[in-house]
Amino acid sequence: MNVAGRHKRGVAFNYQGQRVGRPHVAGWAEMATVLAADLMTGTDDPRGHAAELLNRALAALPAPARAGKIRLRADAGYFAGRLARAALFAQVGFAIGARRIAPLWRILDGVAPTAWTDTLDIAGAQVAVAEYGPDWWPAATRLLVRRVRLDVAAGQVSADPRARRRRTLHPDQRALPISELADADAVYGYSFIVTDLDVSTPDKAAAVEHWYRHRTQVENIFRDAKLGAALRHLPSGYPQVNTAWTWGALLAVSIAGWLHQLTATPGPDGQLAGHGVRDGQAMIATLRHRLICIPARLVHHAGALVLRLPPGYQLLNEVLTRIRALPATS
Repeated sequence: MNVAGRHKRGVAFNYQGQRVGRPHVAGWAEMATVLAADLMTGTDDPRGHAAELLNRALAALPAPARAGKIRLRADAGYFAGRLARAALFAQVGFAIGARRIAPLWRILDGVAPTAWTDTLDIAGAQVAVAEYGPDWWPAATRLLVRRVRLDVAAGQVSADPRARRRRTLHPDQRALPISELADADAVYGYSFIVTDLDVSTPDKAAAVEHWYRHRTQVENIFRDAKLGAALRHLPSGYPQVNTAWTWGALLAVSIAGWLHQLTATPGPDGQLAGHGVRDGQAMIATLRHRLICIPARLVHHAGALVLRLPPGYQLLNEVLTRIRALPATS
């Protein structure tokens, strides 16, 4: 399960260009399905609502999925002990991004040079585990730290102190001018993750960090909702109208995810090859072109009604065939 953070990409505007809402979404990552969502204002703190959002998402899961192993990943916008405790009580493992607060920098200073191990799929990145257990967090909580080596000379660090990547530097280096940073032996950008998952060995720590990094799958929900289902703008100054509009867009995204499950082809590694760019999941705009807004004729042939599609548009036949083959449910 994947909970979206407070990303700028999640902001919606009304027809006059005023910022009137920020969707917060809990999704079933493997199915690209929205389970629960709230439309809040841009000034609301989502951390007070995150635990309730998680519980609603769990309640919306089908019983077979709820019986399996569920893990929660959320970004730093949801960095709150209340959410971690809600996950613990629901028997859900969690990995939540941590804000770069002073206590975490102090913990980082105590990490031994030999504690770092290479991450998966990122060159020049390493991960380490440290003890971190505030009183209001579950006792099994640990701190997972990722550092990525940055090349200042290649322009990977901006001279602008407001730049996002510069904010990931250690405070001692962040205060340096760019010329002095270029002379430093090593410059790293740091990220912090609090988790109760098993990080007892370097390999397990690297695996948890790799899994957590893919929380950005939820960004596909926002992107598709904005570009394919009109969530980029909200139509009204009334929150009730905008909430209904938001859910219409999120339902459209979920339906697109279901169509991907119906029509994609599983590969040897279990990954589904679909109809989108580079065999990925097709976005709403692609499905609208290949499945919905297509010309067709309904004709009588041999005493039966036949839907004749133009050459090359066979996705509808494939969808209908797979839907008919689904087992009946009581």
